[in-house]
Amino acid sequence: MAANQIPLIMERLDKIVTEDRARKYPTSLIVKIIVILRIYGISYRSSKYFFNNHREFMELLDITGILDFRTLSYRSLRIDWHYINSAIIDIINPENDNAAIDSSIVKTCKDATAQRRRKYKNYKDPDSSWGYSTMGYEYGRKMHASIDTDSLSIQEWKMTTASVYDKNMAFEMIDSVRDYNYILMDAAYDSSDVYDYIFENTHSLPVIDTNRRRGIVENRLAYNRKCGIELRKRESSRYKLRWEIERTFSILKEILGMEHIWYVKQRNYDAAIGEIIVAYNCIVMANKITGRAGRKIMHIVS
Repeated sequence: MAANQIPLIMERLDKIVTEDRARKYPTSLIVKIIVILRIYGISYRSSKYFFNNHREFMELLDITGILDFRTLSYRSLRIDWHYINSAIIDIINPENDNAAIDSSIVKTCKDATAQRRRKYKNYKDPDSSWGYSTMGYEYGRKMHASIDTDSLSIQEWKMTTASVYDKNMAFEMIDSVRDYNYILMDAAYDSSDVYDYIFENTHSLPVIDTNRRRGIVENRLAYNRKCGIELRKRESSRYKLRWEIERTFSILKEILGMEHIWYVKQRNYDAAIGEIIVAYNCIVMANKITGRAGRKIMHIVS
């Protein structure tokens, strides 16, 4: 474990999280506990066991006992994770040059369970559905996100059911990076209305992969899409930066546990994903402050 990274993260969170009233367990303490649990991949139910075996964290948090997992879950639902994330972004202070937008499916049950429920039409989660990704059809929810490809920080996220088409959520994600110089997206976003929205409502230039399955007939292309296709050709080397968002999703899934978040009654997926994203951005923030590479993550979580 990194001896200096976790104390640094806790120090910054103390400055970010403010209280609206006196509480037995301050919101800043709840956030710090949850961030530690997410960084090390520990569930709420195992939190007492984890902290009892890592007394250094309890000393760091200045506590003698850990909260009940029900209290942690209840308090997490009432934390504005988007606000905390934006405050962390302010500390990271990205240069607002290149942003990328994409989506990733979060599985809410095992693949075999999803296939069985599909056969018998007996789904438990009313808000999960089948969606298509690079891995084929998958069942669950979908996280739409925007990242800064230079600092590697996640700017914003939005949860939907998996069947929602990427383009339909593009506008909210574009708004989150509207002041960037370039917005990079894959072919799923190659649409005239996406180009129109970027050109008319942001300060950015779109670099979007061309969806050749739609056909490209020069004299029938909308003007903004024609301009976008020319930009994609001109900025082919810049477009390669879009792969940073794929690498980010890989870290969120394989290391921080985003790939499977099982459905239970009353689970708030926006908060569940928010915890993971805040933990990830805390690591990016600490790495920037200490002069490490943004994705230098294994020295902390291992």
